[in-house]
Amino acid sequence: MLIINPKRINEPADLKSFWYNYYAGYSHTFTKNVIESSGLRADGVIFDPWNGAGTTTLMASVAGYSSIGLDLNPVMKIIASAKQATKSDVIALQKQLSKLTSKIKYKQNENDALSVWFKSDAIANIRTIESFILNQAKYFSTESKVDSLTILQCLMYTALFNCIRELLKNFIPSNPTWIKRPKSEAEKISVAWSSIKNRYKNIVSDMVLGVDASNHTWSSGLAQLVTGTSLNIPLPDNSVDMVLTSPPYCTRIDYGVATLPELALLAEDGIGEVEQIRRSLMGTTTVPREIDSHLNFFGDTCDYFLKNVYGHASKASTTYYYKNLYQYFVSLKKSISEISRVIKKDAKFICVVQDSYYKDIHCNLPRIIEDMSLMYGLFGLEKIEFESKKNMGNLNVKSKVYRKNNTAFETVLIFKKG
Repeated sequence: MLIINPKRINEPADLKSFWYNYYAGYSHTFTKNVIESSGLRADGVIFDPWNGAGTTTLMASVAGYSSIGLDLNPVMKIIASAKQATKSDVIALQKQLSKLTSKIKYKQNENDALSVWFKSDAIANIRTIESFILNQAKYFSTESKVDSLTILQCLMYTALFNCIRELLKNFIPSNPTWIKRPKSEAEKISVAWSSIKNRYKNIVSDMVLGVDASNHTWSSGLAQLVTGTSLNIPLPDNSVDMVLTSPPYCTRIDYGVATLPELALLAEDGIGEVEQIRRSLMGTTTVPREIDSHLNFFGDTCDYFLKNVYGHASKASTTYYYKNLYQYFVSLKKSISEISRVIKKDAKFICVVQDSYYKDIHCNLPRIIEDMSLMYGLFGLEKIEFESKKNMGNLNVKSKVYRKNNTAFETVLIFKKG
């Protein structure tokens, strides 16, 4: 199997220029090489239980394979679906844009989650564009709305995500996983209809040009995008021929907060629903009040790491950080057991992970995943490391109190179900 550095560097422009810039994940080139050198039969099914922005499902379609992409965040389902657009999908899109007008009626919500950052005029204009995308249809749940979307609608939603991101640029710090909030009503954003309409249309046009520039075509329906959790994968036993994925890293990144603006746009039930989705995602920074640490065995490497975190002298190590990390490993172990259940005998499980630190304690996540995988009959075949000097840990200047160097390693793990 051909393995290159999974980092998103030197990517072909026609594959990434018009997609949502999701900070997490691996490159299209890495994915393409893995799939093409995997030796899968033509009728093989590729599965990604943490599909994110849809790199696995896109490159599986490009290679002509059926794929299933699972993610609990509805924002990611929309973006991954948008990536499935081909030239035939966008013929009517430019004509459709000419119908965008401020007279389109939209659904008002007193508890609109966009009010965290935007004034009422901006909210009205954003919701007008959303109503245009939905053909003025009304939905009573976020799930029914997202499940109803066509690929074209997902393209248009992704353009609106990018438009909102541009408006919020002053609230997005160097850490791309955190969105600041206005300190007062005066700091909230106001935007005229003509301004947001023109910017939105330009973003859609750029995406259309990107689709036109791509030479890739494939049969419709190759990729199945599903909103769901890796803790309970909605697939039959022994039904998948290869898993290619990257789980949330053990770096306390709140993936819900990272997509708060997009969730605010989608959530039919407002701020409360956004918070509920955030708490349900793997890697959430919220923690349960009590945990029973005697219920789980994660392997020697993980148990030793957690023991050191629990006994660390720094503030809140025992009361918060230990609980946070413990619940992460509970989810990771359950997810690996589910992956083992759904893949066929002799099938490959390819996993991209990165090590990290808690204060001065090394979290050897690749080794932890090796230990957990072995528990469920997934045997290690290969382990390839790539040094990653640019990583999320370097954004936290306070970490230098505990260690001077913060070089991480991106590791590609290859397992086989025995």
